[in-house]
Amino acid sequence: MTAGGSGDARFDATFHGHAFGDIPAETPGFVREKFHAREIAQVLSHYDLGIIREIREYRRGSRRAAKLKISADGGDYLLKRRALGRSLDRDRERAAAGHTIQSRAASGGVPVARLVPLRSGGTLLQFGDRLYELHQWVDGARYERHAEQARAAGTVLARMHASFARLELLEELPQGGFTDIDGVRHAFNLGAERAKDRTPHDGQARLQASLDAVRGHMDRFETKLTVKGLPLQRGAICHGDFHPGNTLWASDQLVAVIDFDSVRLEAIAAEVANAMLQFSVRHRQGEDPLKWPVGLVSENLRGFAAGYALESHNPTRVMAPFIPWLMLSAIVAEAFSPIARDGDFAGIPAEPFLQATVHMMDWIAERTRAISSTLEV
Repeated sequence: MTAGGSGDARFDATFHGHAFGDIPAETPGFVREKFHAREIAQVLSHYDLGIIREIREYRRGSRRAAKLKISADGGDYLLKRRALGRSLDRDRERAAAGHTIQSRAASGGVPVARLVPLRSGGTLLQFGDRLYELHQWVDGARYERHAEQARAAGTVLARMHASFARLELLEELPQGGFTDIDGVRHAFNLGAERAKDRTPHDGQARLQASLDAVRGHMDRFETKLTVKGLPLQRGAICHGDFHPGNTLWASDQLVAVIDFDSVRLEAIAAEVANAMLQFSVRHRQGEDPLKWPVGLVSENLRGFAAGYALESHNPTRVMAPFIPWLMLSAIVAEAFSPIARDGDFAGIPAEPFLQATVHMMDWIAERTRAISSTLEV
């Protein structure tokens, strides 16, 4: 759920991910950005790829970032036109910072899709008022929710954090995320109002019950995070969108981490919490959220935690007390930001979706001690 295109910029490009399972890529009502033929020729002229054999639209990931698979003499590539942000200058600064961070991740042993240089040097192309980047194509499968895959994901995230630790903090990066409780509440308030506007009269009582339940969870996790000392945790460079949809796999081997568009400064515990949530959430499919299974797969939760602890340069027990409460914060942000923007969640009406959200939050809130214990090593 890449934020953007909203009338309120406070949560734009802040909350990302897919915490609630496999939402269809082409949900009714979604308009996917596309390339124009002349634009493709003009952009590709800036790269040395040899003869172009085939160009195909690639319809995965954020609909706001147009993508093409390019087959050429030099190999296969993914061309991406980056989504529009608040200003071109700001977008360019953030994109350049993301390229720097991706390069550092690669040098730290993190598998990534290599950025292809321009004929003129560098890896970021500005053409008109849009930004483009070209990646080496990586063949890989989707995450299949094996415990060993979750463990591998934890290992790679820890390796990535270790490689970022040697970088100077970049002023171009946004700050905040799931640790910004004011921002999370802001997204909740906007989403709640939009949901009320879009929900039929016969669903208003159920919607209000869900909103009251979420508000109660927010009050609790804000208190818990403050008491446990989250405001004292310093920010660090984070990938910002580390979830299964941004990973490619060959069996249980993670072959590429992709999409560094959301890099930001945040407490590492927040990224770990969200990743543990996303790599262990039970498989959710279909358009009826009330039929989705509730909870996390314990084997995957423990696997991810073990993998992260194995490679982490810092004791994971320090972040352990924050993890379940930051999971709850992530769920609120990931649920309400798209509702605030679109009035629904990837085409799913807000009212039943928020019922499912409350069920998930209740499940985690009842198991905070068990979740924290996975990192107390």
